[in-house]
Amino acid sequence: MNVHIPQITGSGYESFWNTQKRYRVIKGGRASKKSCTAALWFIYHIMKFYHVHGLRPCLLVVRRYFNTHKNSTRAQLVWAINRLGVSHLWHIPKGEHTLTYKPSGQVILFRGMDDPDSITSITVPVGHLVWCWVEEAYQLHNESDFDKLDMSFRGEVPAPLHKQLTMTFNPWSDTTWIKQRFFDNPDDDTFIDTTTYLQNEWLGADDQAIFDKMRLTNKHRYKVEGLGQWGISEGLIYLSYVENPEANHEELPENERLAVITCGLDYGSGTQDSKLGKTVLAAVGITSKFKKAYCIKESYFDGFFLPEKITEWVIDFLLSLKEEYPGVNIILEAEYASSSMLNNALILAIRDRGIEGITIEPAYKSTILDRIDLCQILLSEKRLLLTSNVPGIKAGFATALWDTEKGKLKGVPIRLDNGTTDIDCLDVVEYAIIKYAKYLLAAG
Repeated sequence: MNVHIPQITGSGYESFWNTQKRYRVIKGGRASKKSCTAALWFIYHIMKFYHVHGLRPCLLVVRRYFNTHKNSTRAQLVWAINRLGVSHLWHIPKGEHTLTYKPSGQVILFRGMDDPDSITSITVPVGHLVWCWVEEAYQLHNESDFDKLDMSFRGEVPAPLHKQLTMTFNPWSDTTWIKQRFFDNPDDDTFIDTTTYLQNEWLGADDQAIFDKMRLTNKHRYKVEGLGQWGISEGLIYLSYVENPEANHEELPENERLAVITCGLDYGSGTQDSKLGKTVLAAVGITSKFKKAYCIKESYFDGFFLPEKITEWVIDFLLSLKEEYPGVNIILEAEYASSSMLNNALILAIRDRGIEGITIEPAYKSTILDRIDLCQILLSEKRLLLTSNVPGIKAGFATALWDTEKGKLKGVPIRLDNGTTDIDCLDVVEYAIIKYAKYLLAAG
């Protein structure tokens, strides 16, 4: 393998490249080439250890969600293979995630923390599983998940092999366990670094201009995204929505047929004696093969909590969808907490009216962070799109914030819910799509 590594990787990562400490943790701003450098390191050293030392190290690549590997880590490693000019030596199957080095049979395996059993029982066909790369490590909200992964890398390995877990991620809230464990209290077996776009000598003039403008117009965002400092830019959760107005489609394209319309319903807390909170409905149309999801309709019931009135309001909403999208099955994901009477009333009312093509199901109550992550991924891939009919949902995504005062609850960040932002409309969008998360992620 006749390559000159410094010319391939550029400068700024010499310590990262050479350290043999067990934990190699890199926090970097945007365009800091941290993922590119990590991918190059793994491909180069898998081959080097085999040809120089006769050893067969293997790599495990982990993200929180398995289905996000295809367009991120796997694509990055394939890029590194091509960058090093060794694609003829690698088996890169289109329909699988595993990458195999042909001369030795060494493998790169991909797993997700959404399937813990696939992590704890992992084996490789040849050689030794000694390296792990955790990309977007901030998405591992619980330190215990990382500890389980860490425990999978035990036992002796032949010298000069060394076990090493590499974590790369963009800056995140300073309440993350990663900061407290690795950056605030590093031990002798931990290498940490913060990298920035200034270490990327291959940025074009237009890329540089983006950071220059950010430095002048939004200093806080520049500190986080430019200089890689801890924090969330302005506390905004859905930066991918705010920064990608092209994802804000004004209408559903005629050439994208909806396969199903799934509706989220969140009951308010008002009663006949009080007016506390509003009941929210949102409809999300999902295209065939789960390629895209369109927020196509929203409605709010901001009145006394009278079951018969809410029932009529929900049925009117569902009937309007049937009229606008004839022939498309409609599913209502209804929040079940303290509302079984209302759900029963809805079911009976739909049955009595002989309304076909509408199904009522209990909303799947996953963790709020799972719901947020799903929306972030789909928004960043421009696959969760907002039409002109949902101004409330648009405002919700544009203004949703992390609660920086409370920090976190039981070790995870908290979405701000003090009335200054409208997260009820986001809840119903999340209820509508979370049950289909694995299909939406797989289609990316």
